[in-house]
Amino acid sequence: MSTIKNKAATAGKTGFESPGSTHERILQVLGMTQRPLQSGELQNALGLMTSEASGACKWLTEQGYITSTARGGKAAAQRAMTAWELADKGRRWVKGRSAPAARGH
Repeated sequence: MSTIKNKAATAGKTGFESPGSTHERILQVLGMTQRPLQSGELQNALGLMTSEASGACKWLTEQGYITSTARGGKAAAQRAMTAWELADKGRRWVKGRSAPAARGH
C-alpha cells in the first residue's frame, strides 16, 4: 500500500497521474468483465488485501478511471457491496493497452 500512497503523493506534486502496477491490474480485470465487480470479487481476482484494493480503487476513482456504486445502508455493509466499473477514461486506457496486441493478430 505504501507504493500506492507514494505514487498518489508523487502524482500530486508532479502532475503526472498514470496508474501504477496494482492500478493497471484492476483496470485490466475490469476491462475483461462484462459487468461491474463487487469489492470482494475484485480482491479475490487479484489476490489483494482489502486495504490495498480499497486504496487503489479510491485513487482510480479520484483520477476518473473507474466509478463505483454502493448498495445498502450501514457503512461496513455498503463498502462490501460496492461495485466497480470502468469510467470513460478507464475504457480509453484499457483500449489503448490492448490495441497493439490486437493489431498483431
